Amino acid sequence: MTGEVIRMSTKQLERREPKQLRARHTVEAVLSAAVRILKREGVNGLTTNRIAEIAGVSIGSLYQYFPDKNAIFAALHRRHIEEIDRMIHEVLTRYAASELHSLIRALIEAMIDAHTKDPELYELLAAEVPHRAGSTEEFAVRLHGVFRLAISSRIHKKKKLRDLDKTVFIVTNMVETLSHGATLRRPPNVSLNEAKEEAVRAVLAYLNA
Repeated sequence: MTGEVIRMSTKQLERREPKQLRARHTVEAVLSAAVRILKREGVNGLTTNRIAEIAGVSIGSLYQYFPDKNAIFAALHRRHIEEIDRMIHEVLTRYAASELHSLIRALIEAMIDAHTKDPELYELLAAEVPHRAGSTEEFAVRLHGVFRLAISSRIHKKKKLRDLDKTVFIVTNMVETLSHGATLRRPPNVSLNEAKEEAVRAVLAYLNA
């Protein structure tokens, strides 16, 4: 009886895995097609029929995972946030024993680098995904937690600190705004490295004020 149960479970797993793999491929094809259309034709050219055509999937398969194009925007935004989350985790691991100024510098530089990979796409997503979308709010809470832990665990004991949550609120928003600004709204006469340096200097100046 036990052997029979094990054989049945194995068969079930064998049946499920290809479906899961196909689902991942379908979702990735849809998202990649959406990005291609956005870059070539802009938001107005993005329709579910057009996405299905470029992705090489049926419209029924697309609707199985995305009820409308807003859901596709949300998925692209969620994928971007997951990339940033992974990057933050890597920085925190690498700089676990570093001083606050080194960690702040590493986080700011990494966030700017992450956004320079595809600034055109990130600008489109910022315009199309509501600021209070679930993934955005969740990420904001996690980022606040990262900076709260970094600041509270590294600030010198003899140094008088302003209210911690207020400080973290300002630092988190400074980092986010400066990271996006350095990527999307940097003046032509300011290099990316200069923008990074100024962003780091601004945040550290606030923390040391």
